Amino acid sequence: MKESAAIRAGALDDPKLRMGVNSVPVRSPDFREEDMTTKEIGISQMFPWPGMLKTRTEMVLREKEETGFVLEEMRSMLRSEIKMTYAELVSVRKQIEAVRRSQDVLKDIVGVTQEIYAVGKGNQPDVLRGQLEYGRMREMRINLENRESVLSFRLNTLADLPPDLPVPTLEDLPEITVFRGQKELAEIYEAERPARKAVQARVHRGDSSIRMANFAGKPEFEVSFSYMQRDAMPDGTKRPDMFSSMVMMTLPIWREGKIEPGIREMEAEKRMAGRDLANLDLETSNTIGRSLATMKSRREAAILYRTTLIPLAEQSFQATAESYRVGKTDFPMLMDAIMAILSFRREYAAMVGDLHMEKARLEAAVGRELDGGGR
Repeated sequence: MKESAAIRAGALDDPKLRMGVNSVPVRSPDFREEDMTTKEIGISQMFPWPGMLKTRTEMVLREKEETGFVLEEMRSMLRSEIKMTYAELVSVRKQIEAVRRSQDVLKDIVGVTQEIYAVGKGNQPDVLRGQLEYGRMREMRINLENRESVLSFRLNTLADLPPDLPVPTLEDLPEITVFRGQKELAEIYEAERPARKAVQARVHRGDSSIRMANFAGKPEFEVSFSYMQRDAMPDGTKRPDMFSSMVMMTLPIWREGKIEPGIREMEAEKRMAGRDLANLDLETSNTIGRSLATMKSRREAAILYRTTLIPLAEQSFQATAESYRVGKTDFPMLMDAIMAILSFRREYAAMVGDLHMEKARLEAAVGRELDGGGR
């Protein structure tokens, strides 16, 4: 489509064919009476100022280039959206699993507490606290399962699949890191981000638009050729046919009121494109720095949860459960231990999901997929 537009932009206007009669007497439509009466056929062609067609073609090609980069940017954003949705879905499913595990443990404990209370050895507040915490876990699971459904629909939609298609089991997400610094990522952005290339193409198109606006102050030329046929005289004497040629040109004399405003408009559009490019560079630089800092903190926190906090919470629960069985620990402390494990497991899954979502945002900012390693 754009190739055809470029071809049209670089082509001359269609020539004009002219046919008619000249100097026919009004009193008598006789082609032999007057010497100047002729039948004429002619052709004319408009020729723009040298360089105008080339500049017009460049404008169309720059627009085509910009459109292509915009399309690439949309693909990049779609890829990042799919990755972010995938990561959040995995995180939510891990949180659901953590809630389910805690529910199973708490269900057994509440059952035992109710049995103890039924024989008159337990406390009613303990039973009510257990039921309350179990109800809170049910609420967590309902909310998480609702979020899972929303993310499944979204992932299918982004992947151009039926929205209600069940999403199969997804692989666990590792604690990744990006082995590139701010400077290297900024260089990748400058070289590969489609959005930046699109704005650069718009800046270059602005140069062509300014040149084209200046061409409005140049004349255009119309070259014409015509052949005029004359009939013989009334006495039979033949008249010679005639040939004529002419060159006409436009006179762009209204520059101040007609041409200069167009030039200023094109210059303003180019400056605006330049500001858009500078803003995009600044915004991307901030995004890269923020994403790197966020990923570093998320990874360090996730490792802390996996290697220290979750194991300690599990050991604390085991110790508290043993103490509760022999009557050395009260029921609220046991509940606190269970809820601590659940909280740490959910937070760990959320952190790993955020880590991968931030990596997807970083990839969208620099314009390409990045290698990442981790556990």
